[in-house]
Amino acid sequence: MKQTCSQRLRWLHSLQFKYMVTLFVIVFIACAITYMIMFMSVWGQVRHAAEEQLQSITDFLTSVMERSNMPVNEVIDLLQPRVDSIGLAKTEEALPAGFRLDTPLEPNQTRLTRLESNGIAGVFRTADGYIWLSAKTDSMRARWIHLLVLQTLIICAGIASAGVFLAVRHSTRPLRELNAAIRHVARGDFEVRVDYRGRDEMGVVVQNFNWMVGELRNIEYLRKDFVSSVSHEFKTPVSAIRGSVKLLTATPFEKLNEAKFRKYMGLIADETERMSSLSSNLLRLSRLENQSAAENVINFSLDEQLRRCILLLEGQWSTKPVELDIQLDRIDYRGDIELLQQLWLNLLSNAIKFTDPGGNVGIKLRGTPEGGARVEISDDGVGMSPETQKRVFEKFYQGDNSRAREGNGLGLSIVRRIVELHSGVIVYKSELGKGTVCTVTLPGNR
Repeated sequence: MKQTCSQRLRWLHSLQFKYMVTLFVIVFIACAITYMIMFMSVWGQVRHAAEEQLQSITDFLTSVMERSNMPVNEVIDLLQPRVDSIGLAKTEEALPAGFRLDTPLEPNQTRLTRLESNGIAGVFRTADGYIWLSAKTDSMRARWIHLLVLQTLIICAGIASAGVFLAVRHSTRPLRELNAAIRHVARGDFEVRVDYRGRDEMGVVVQNFNWMVGELRNIEYLRKDFVSSVSHEFKTPVSAIRGSVKLLTATPFEKLNEAKFRKYMGLIADETERMSSLSSNLLRLSRLENQSAAENVINFSLDEQLRRCILLLEGQWSTKPVELDIQLDRIDYRGDIELLQQLWLNLLSNAIKFTDPGGNVGIKLRGTPEGGARVEISDDGVGMSPETQKRVFEKFYQGDNSRAREGNGLGLSIVRRIVELHSGVIVYKSELGKGTVCTVTLPGNR
């Protein structure tokens, strides 16, 4: 019972109910105005016909009295069938109520007045006194017209109301479907879709809603894929650590040789470092995605920063070894120095990692006409396939499975976000077996 009352109250506050009430009021007002105009017009025609009838009778009476010596009583008897009432008053004071004259009449003069009972009165003065007569409007005809107009308007109002109800119900159908779809989305159902292809404002709203649900569905897929990838990335080192620990604990300590011990402990240390790196990258990426712009913006020497990054990675490129081609113009830049250092370290580390021993890595820094900077990092390593280039910025994606244990697939996602925070552009050009060129373009100082 409470639910029924709540549903009724909700319907009373609905847009459909407001539309219906508004349109019903408009229909009622339109019918009332139409009725008044039609009734006044028809009633005026009826009264005008009665006046013309009485005027013709008085004209006939005047001509008869002027041209013949017919007694007044005979004239009254002659006109009796043509009027509602007629009579003779000897004096003006003897005239019935409603026939009294405001000003005196001259002989053979006629005056018409209106009666309170929806009739027309006429007074004609003769030598014998005053002939008074009246002609009422056709009351039956007027009532019939009145009833016909009223019935017509009621039927029109009923048809209009039914049309209004159907039109409002049809026009609010997308709203009801949209409301139901929103409830499904709120419960996590992103497969719902509203089927409405109108070109009106409602069609635009429905189209945007369907687009929004599609985006949410993609985000949900990405979220599930992200959770699955994180779980997998953590599961692998945890399994390795657990296996190493089981092997160490299964062997008596006095029988455990130093080489095996160092092997398992090294594996545990490597996997622990991998988990630490993964956790750090996840936290860093989460923090970057929640930023809307670079925060710690300062002026610094961009070429000196690149030289410092090259020195920090000396252990990687010198032990491989890799030949470096460094061409750096002197450029001062304004940006987040820590984020940009992370950017160059990730890109340089990738270039060194995917370059074979004895290969070449190039680092170029040039200014742009707009006052910005363009950094180009190239290598002649393994390169990337077209499919890998399309997915290179996806989280946890690693195109080269042979080097999957050397990273966690988050580096380039972090790189792209850093470039976005500086309103820059990053472009990869690569070909399998010929190497890769990564170009980062940063805008002018803001």
